[in-house]
Parts: sequence; C-alpha cells; structure tokens
Amino acid sequence: MVSSQSLRQVIKRHESFWDLSPVKKPLLGRIGTSRWKPAPYPIKSGRVLVEPCRISPEDIDVEKLTGAERQKKLVVGDLILPLGCVYPEAWMEALIGCPIYASAYGCVAKSTNINLVEASATFSVKHALKSDWAEVMDQVLLKQKELAKENSPVRQLHQRGIIDMLAAFLGVEKLCLAIYDNPAELNRLAEKFTDLYIAVIQRGLQIRPRWQAGYVSDHNIYAPAILIDYQLDASSHFSRQMYEEHFLKHDSRILSMSPFQVVHMHACGLHVLDSILKIEQLRAIEIHMDRETGVWEKNKFLEYCKKIQEHSKCLIIKGELTEEELQEFISTLSPRGLAICYQTA
Repeated sequence: MVSSQSLRQVIKRHESFWDLSPVKKPLLGRIGTSRWKPAPYPIKSGRVLVEPCRISPEDIDVEKLTGAERQKKLVVGDLILPLGCVYPEAWMEALIGCPIYASAYGCVAKSTNINLVEASATFSVKHALKSDWAEVMDQVLLKQKELAKENSPVRQLHQRGIIDMLAAFLGVEKLCLAIYDNPAELNRLAEKFTDLYIAVIQRGLQIRPRWQAGYVSDHNIYAPAILIDYQLDASSHFSRQMYEEHFLKHDSRILSMSPFQVVHMHACGLHVLDSILKIEQLRAIEIHMDRETGVWEKNKFLEYCKKIQEHSKCLIIKGELTEEELQEFISTLSPRGLAICYQTA
C-alpha cells in the first residue's frame, strides 16, 4: 500500500515530467520480465483457447479479461500501474468489422476482404458504435471502474491507431496498393476511421473515472488532464514520405483533441520519427526497444532518443536493459521529461 504522502510525491514527479522541469533523475521502474510466455485466452463457455479460434462479443468473459480476481500494485519504482485488460485486445479492429481470432499467443484481426471503394462509401460510424462489440467495450470499462473504486486509475482501452486499423481492415498488401491505385478513397475511409476513433475515446471518457484529477497512460505515466495513448505500428510498411502524405494528418487530428498524448513507436520503425515530430501538439513519444528482433543498435537508438529530447518532447523508453546499459542511458540522456520502464536483461 502506497501512503498518501508518497503518492503525492510520485504524482508531482510525473507533473514535472510533462513540464520538462529540471530534475536530478528520470522516472524509473523495473516492471516484469522480458521472457514472453503463452497465455491461454479464456472465454465465457469456460474454455480457454490455445490455438487461434474466431471469437464473437458473446464469447468475451469480462471478469477474466479484466483480471477481476487479480491484485495489482499501484506504484513500481517511480511508475504508476493502471488497471487494464490482462489479455490481448483488438477492439478497434472488431468495431470496423474484422473477424477476431484469440489464442494463447494473442488476439488478432483478419482482413475483411471488402472492396475499398465499397467500404469508403458504406462504412458507418453510427453503425459501428451500435455494434455488440461496442457494448462489450463499455462492459469492460465499467468492470474496471468497479474494481478501481477511487484507489486505482483505469487506462484507455487499447485502440491502436488509424494506420493500424486500415492495415487490419484491408490487409497490408491492399493498403500498400491503395496508396497508388486509389488514394482518394483510402483517405475517405481513413477519415471515417478517425471519426470512429475520436468517438470511442469520448465514449470511454464518459465511463472511465478521473484519478487524482487526471488519467494514467498504458505506459505508466500520470497526466493531470485527458491523455490519449496512440500508436502507428503499420507505418513500418511505408516510407517516411508516404506516411507523411497519406496518414500523418489523421494522426495529428486525433492527437490534437487532448492536452496530453503518448505515441507508441518501435525501435525498428523510427524512420518516420521526423514526421511525427512535426506534430506540434504532441507531448510524449514512447519507444519499445525491440531487442528480441536481433537488429537493435544501442548507439543509433540513443541518437533517436536525443533527437526527441532536442525537439522538447517527453520520452518514455521501454524494454530490456542490463544494469550497465541502464546507467549509460541515464548518463547519456537528459533526465528532464524522461521515463525508463525496463526489464531484466
């Protein structure tokens, strides 16, 4: 149990993080292990899914998905742990009509095989928000609110980002071809997905309670007002110029709707960083180090981190570090607006 005085001190440090205030050290937290293990996915029938199986809204076991029977620490080191789903999520993909498959290895979407022109003309945000999946999303947040009471923050549902939704809906190959074959219709569909994304954020905020007058990111950072977690993993399929021409404006529109934002990126996808840094209102970038890919280059990674700090953006680093590497990161980077959530290497 964290004392009220200790919690106030942690929150004050997080406020200093956003303000880029002079501090002696970054926010630090050693969370979890880098070893990934399969986790059979529970559904309402009492079964657990090991191999991929298509699921429907009726299959979602809200109690199990939210980890209602689990107790969770509130603070680890300097970082705050919000309540959230304890199994993988694919909410936005489900809302836009993708078939969803769950297994011990994740929760993933398959493409819809719908023609782009047809989809851009017929996709309805209103219809998506009335779907059974939207109702399940509400139930999940309501259960987390019940579990949290006033003691714990509830994070945003994992909503991914517009480019990820398009990649799931069309399939990566069709998305890549659409940029050349039908960019106008692709933009039209992206605008509708953006409308849906914003509507889901607003709907969630009507349910999620404020905590300590603010919210906590999935990346363990408290903000004193509305905060959006966002990502653009599928940008790895495109050049920086293509991303900037076709997708950046949609990301910018979403990120402009709140005073605090964290954009999740991967070390293997930082080629679009210069474009992301053009989003003036963006406050923080979180980078997962992806050491498991085998292509992690420490010095190059640190140069990207320095660039983010030079643009007066907050920086959250996540991943596997040895104690020596952690100390190198701390000594190389400015502690202002810096958080490191590390795992044991």
